Amino acid sequence: YIGVLSAFFPLPGQMLLALVGSLIFRANVPMALGLTWITNPLTSLPIFYAGYYIGAKILDVPMISLRLIGRMIADFSLWALSDGANPFITYRGTVSIAAFCIGLTILAIVTSIVCGLAFKAVWRYKTVVSWQKRQQEPSDKSPKT
Repeated sequence: YIGVLSAFFPLPGQMLLALVGSLIFRANVPMALGLTWITNPLTSLPIFYAGYYIGAKILDVPMISLRLIGRMIADFSLWALSDGANPFITYRGTVSIAAFCIGLTILAIVTSIVCGLAFKAVWRYKTVVSWQKRQQEPSDKSPKT
């Protein structure tokens, strides 16, 4: 849950957030760190677009273009990591930061719950199948007469 939840926040340092969260909640650290890579250079644009879409529908604000979201991501990265323009000021009036934040939060929570439940279901299935195979195998330790 923690790794997927951390992946949806557009912050540099998602892995650090996942690490701290997994240590606090005693979660699987390698799994949490690996799942932060759900958002990567190939997937971040569609994910952030979906987040903005959800937030825009909830707040009833106009939708923005995919290209503008891409520019926002690039500007945010430049601002957070160096001396780029502050996107919170640059896009004021054009983009609803509230829609973006609300949509990403909802998307993060729903996706982390779905992924967590799916992982538990797959893990339980594999465990049951493995247990059944062990129960069906003949034992070599039976006494010989």
